[in-house]
Amino acid sequence: MRSLRHRRGRSQSQPRIGQAVATVTTDHAQASTTQTGLDYHALNAMLNLYGPDGEIQFDKDREAANAYFLQHVNQNTVFFHSLKEKLDYLVENEYYEGEVLEQYDFEFIKSLMKRAYGYKFRFPTFLGAFKYYTAYTLKTFDGKRYLERYEDRVVNVALALAAGDKELATHIVDEVILGRFQPATPTFLNAGKKQRGELVSCFLLRIEDNMESIGRSINSALQLSKRGGGVAFNLTNLREYGAPIKQIQNQSSGVIPVMKLFEDSFSYANQLGARQGAGAVYLNAHHPDIMRFLDTKRENADEKIRIKTLSLGVVIPDITFELAKKGEDMYMFSPYDVERVYGKPFSDISVTEKYYEMVDDSRISKTKMKAREFFQTIAEIQFESGYPYVVFEDTVNRANPIQGRINMSNLCSEILQV
Repeated sequence: MRSLRHRRGRSQSQPRIGQAVATVTTDHAQASTTQTGLDYHALNAMLNLYGPDGEIQFDKDREAANAYFLQHVNQNTVFFHSLKEKLDYLVENEYYEGEVLEQYDFEFIKSLMKRAYGYKFRFPTFLGAFKYYTAYTLKTFDGKRYLERYEDRVVNVALALAAGDKELATHIVDEVILGRFQPATPTFLNAGKKQRGELVSCFLLRIEDNMESIGRSINSALQLSKRGGGVAFNLTNLREYGAPIKQIQNQSSGVIPVMKLFEDSFSYANQLGARQGAGAVYLNAHHPDIMRFLDTKRENADEKIRIKTLSLGVVIPDITFELAKKGEDMYMFSPYDVERVYGKPFSDISVTEKYYEMVDDSRISKTKMKAREFFQTIAEIQFESGYPYVVFEDTVNRANPIQGRINMSNLCSEILQV
């Protein structure tokens, strides 16, 4: 915003906390909360209790949302006398990026704020309000006071994304407030803030079968998670448990210890305290460690191998379904031997095309199991934990319009990368 002053350090003017912001709530909210005498936690808990006619008490959830504003949000929101005072304070104290606001004149920003507040948005549920004020809104550096309402966050995100385009900024505000468009979490969380992570949600990284690649991947996981991104890794190229190292048999620890390292990395490098780090690991169905990989999500898994927070995905080629349909065995091939024989990593090879060739090749170590048992195990573990995600390797590669082979996806399985 061109009229804003730019000074480093903390502003001398101190905004006030509390009462003046209470106008955001309705008379109905005040009345309902006063009548019940319950706080928002109790009202929200009543959602789990049936009413006198056996109905779910959705009205209690709405009352909880209103009470949350009266009892908590309004009492802990910083009040400013004017929008000019507020923006000056947020820029001078390095809460907002002044460069974003400088792309627009003050009158436009003021009109956009008025437009956003004109919708009179109210959170329809307590959980929505609680989640927003817990994780998304801008807070004072000590984390005790709120500096933004929902409308403020929407406007700031719109200004940052529109990059000076007033018409686009207006459209973004309209679409978000009306619930027709929602930026991804890193974008909505970080856009326009001075102290922030990145705006991109998902990153896909490939790991090769050596210690240097594993080490770089862990460092990348820490750095990307710190900046607000979710990260997915392809473990297919890592040699299996018991594979040789420097020609000495039964030395490799397999993929499970690497998964543990990633899980700890994401737990440590959370996303600026707003949410936990998010990571996913993918493994080809024909990797020898596939069953151990799946077992890490069982409810009764040993704590030494159990994966609690890391997401799991399985890459399944067409041949696996064909073998299950025929009731045949499926073979799992050593990535170490496959790379040694074919001269390229396991994930770069089409298992469907090379399957029978690899089965007949005595140079490649392999194990086998019934294909139907494999799919039964997936069904069991999905029932227990919701994992694994599944990527149909040959399907996505048939639709792939660019050079290169797709062999993994991201956390939500909607982004593919060669």
